[in-house]
Amino acid sequence: MNFIKYFFSEIFRLFKLLVGTALVLAAGFLIYKLFFAESGLAENYERNRVQILALRDFAREIKPERVSFDVRFGGDEVSSMRAVNKDKNQSASFYNIDKKTNERAVLKILGWDFGTFNELKAKAKSANAQGVSIWEGEGKTAIYYKDGFVSEFYEIFEGPASEAVKKDYEIGCDDRFAADGVVMARDGGATTGFICVDRDGYGIKRDKFYSGFA
Repeated sequence: MNFIKYFFSEIFRLFKLLVGTALVLAAGFLIYKLFFAESGLAENYERNRVQILALRDFAREIKPERVSFDVRFGGDEVSSMRAVNKDKNQSASFYNIDKKTNERAVLKILGWDFGTFNELKAKAKSANAQGVSIWEGEGKTAIYYKDGFVSEFYEIFEGPASEAVKKDYEIGCDDRFAADGVVMARDGGATTGFICVDRDGYGIKRDKFYSGFA
């Protein structure tokens, strides 16, 4: 009986050790990706600047007043969609892994037909982008270059004179595309909006007060 108890206690101890190791490795990988991994953000922007700005302009054009939205693509498929109208207390989400959610509920809040939505998807593909997001009151459009465990994206502010952009550039965020009001950023979940990328592709922690995610 004592042997069985000892055996299971050792198995449980080993299990905890493996879980702890996995968590440490995952945390280390996330920190590396956020702060130290090389990024293709700048190169992609240089190659696809015209298409990225066209996507931004179209997204701003079709965004209803007082409505926020976030759309992500996985290849030719929609991976997720979200829309919020605070004035009417309406919100809807779609996730392709959740069969209980529906694209139509999101499109209804946005007032888009499938023609408009397909045009947005086509422009995103042309821009080599995996998503676009405009959140009411933030004064910027987020264009996603990569979407996943660590997302990489362009925050395109309404102008290079934006106070948020100035503060980001002052702390070392890449300012090569300052004329377009662009800040290149990373998102690792809990760090949403607080990491920008410098000229060498390294991550810099941003002040949330100035990042637009206060």
